[in-house]
Amino acid sequence: MRKLIVIILLFGLVNLSYSQNNGIKLIASPRQDSIMLRWAPNNAYTWRLANEYGYLIKRFTIVRKKKVVKDVVEIDLTDIPIKPKPLSEWKPYINDKYVSIAAGCIYNSEDDGISVGFNPHLVYQKYKEEQHRFGFALYAADQSPKAAKLSGLYFVDHTALPKEKYLYRVFVNCPDTLAVDTASDFTGISEYEPLPKPLDFTARWGDKKVDLSWNIKYLSIYYNSYFIEKSTDKGVSYHRISENNAVQISDEGVNPEYQYKSDTLQNNHDIVYYRVRGVTPFGETSPPSDSVFGKGQLPIEIPPVIINDEVINNTYIRLDWLYPEKMNDHINGFKVYCSSKPKGRKKLIYQGNDPLQRSYTDSTPSITNYYYLSVYNSQKEKLTPFHNYVQRIDSFPPNPPVNFRGIIDSTGAVHFKWSPNTEDDIDGYRIYRANNPKFEFALIHPSIIRDTQFVDSINLKVLNKKIFYRIKAIDARDNQSSFSPVLTLKRPDIIPPVPPVIKNISLDKDKHPVLLWVNSSSSDVINYHIYRKILHDSTFIQIVTVGKGDSIRAVFTDKTVTPGNTYCYYIVAEDDSKLHSQESNIGNIVIPHDKEKVLKLKRKIYTDKVKLYWDIETDKPVEKIIIYRSVDDGKMNLLGFSTGEEYLDEKITPEKNYSYSIKIEFTDGTTSFLSKPVTAKM
Repeated sequence: MRKLIVIILLFGLVNLSYSQNNGIKLIASPRQDSIMLRWAPNNAYTWRLANEYGYLIKRFTIVRKKKVVKDVVEIDLTDIPIKPKPLSEWKPYINDKYVSIAAGCIYNSEDDGISVGFNPHLVYQKYKEEQHRFGFALYAADQSPKAAKLSGLYFVDHTALPKEKYLYRVFVNCPDTLAVDTASDFTGISEYEPLPKPLDFTARWGDKKVDLSWNIKYLSIYYNSYFIEKSTDKGVSYHRISENNAVQISDEGVNPEYQYKSDTLQNNHDIVYYRVRGVTPFGETSPPSDSVFGKGQLPIEIPPVIINDEVINNTYIRLDWLYPEKMNDHINGFKVYCSSKPKGRKKLIYQGNDPLQRSYTDSTPSITNYYYLSVYNSQKEKLTPFHNYVQRIDSFPPNPPVNFRGIIDSTGAVHFKWSPNTEDDIDGYRIYRANNPKFEFALIHPSIIRDTQFVDSINLKVLNKKIFYRIKAIDARDNQSSFSPVLTLKRPDIIPPVPPVIKNISLDKDKHPVLLWVNSSSSDVINYHIYRKILHDSTFIQIVTVGKGDSIRAVFTDKTVTPGNTYCYYIVAEDDSKLHSQESNIGNIVIPHDKEKVLKLKRKIYTDKVKLYWDIETDKPVEKIIIYRSVDDGKMNLLGFSTGEEYLDEKITPEKNYSYSIKIEFTDGTTSFLSKPVTAKM
């Protein structure tokens, strides 16, 4: 049942264009002077109904001279419904088997008078028989235009005009109570295109037979069947290999891409040509496809056998093999493959096209060679299952590896890379390491490294800042190359330098602090950072960076100090890995004031009092001025305080000698030195 349904659907699959509905399918094919119409019911019920009532065709003119018409013109192309022709009109064509099949399906489909009652088996048998008749009737109409015309499924519109386009409608002329969906299609003579030739026609030659295939997927809108033509006179004349057209049968819902057909050959010696033509539902035949030609071939079943492999002057390698002479006419020749390893990639080094050849000489062999041999023709290649191992004497070492490079990460992993050697017999590489390039290099891995990259691991917490590597190449004969140039890598520095030591801080003649320190004992120090703060400040600030000198000790003079302050200093060493040492010891120094400039006391004598006033030069905040006095060269005693710029002493006794001095008390609690005294004789 499934295959019958597929045959019915063939009409739909090969449409040039059709409308989808539940009653009838219609296709229209424009020709240069007419438009052909083909239709088919989509089930047995509609088929019986249409055979009884017939089909009507209407044409609507939609486009004229490339413009849509304002008033659509409707024409009845059928004066009377189109029905299957009377049996008498079939008889002249009864020798056409498709006409005979269609006639038998249509005119033997009347009720045979047997009542099926309520017997389900008889009901199903009756249904199955009707499906068979319907399916074969449509199949016959698809294969024969004459059968389609006699079945009432074909019409040619000879009144179509070249500059018009039409909507065709085909429907069953039955009462409205038995309505069937109408089929329609839109086309015009201007859409005519020559039929294309079939595509991808190929042949596969066997022993006295040929298997042919061609693409049916892309031309399914044109052709519903094909036929094969054959020529035995080099393509001069062709004849069909079968009376029946080839129709692709497939399961429901499956649209195959290729169709296949086989033919037998009289022998395997004569050249035969083939081509294929498509057939449309209108009975039109396509142009022929491109021809294929060939002759029968005995199948390749055994591979060649290498019987000799000889090294000539340690330079060439000759191979000899056996293969049955009877196969000479059925093969194209032999191919030679070679690999440098037993399971390595096979490289084609020779392809011969002489079926009589039974030897080959490799003029550029490697030191190590694994040979494979195959026989081939246009359809198959058979490779020897085992290799033949042939080697030349090798006493030449490979070249040392090049582009050897590496990098050490912060964990101590050393990542290497290098360019692969170009010799065919390279087996791998060995890497050597040393802490001093003048010492012997030691092998870092016991096995041969067969990659072109490797990872080593080293200790970073050592005094040696650099490490040195070399590499060798090893071939399959264990010949070793010379060492590569030394690769020098610097260990990442994870150990901070030793801190410097401040030995002394003194003042120069201009009262600038001079720092003297002992440099760090670490050899990789490049800079010293000097930090400073005023005694009672909470934070040190970096004031300068000094480069490493050549001597063990170093000196720096700070010219940015302010008199009257006590300064604290420490120093930090920095190495070439940007690591910083701990702080050095802290050194302190007091910057004295210039007494004459900082605190100058003056006085003015009156009859009964002395007025004191002063000039002060200081950057520190002043809390108050403390005033001292002595009488007649006695001891200086506290007299009083002032927060202003003068002080008035009114506790005076005549004929006494007075001496005055002052000092500053700052807001931080510190005090200045005493000023130079001034005297007053009363």
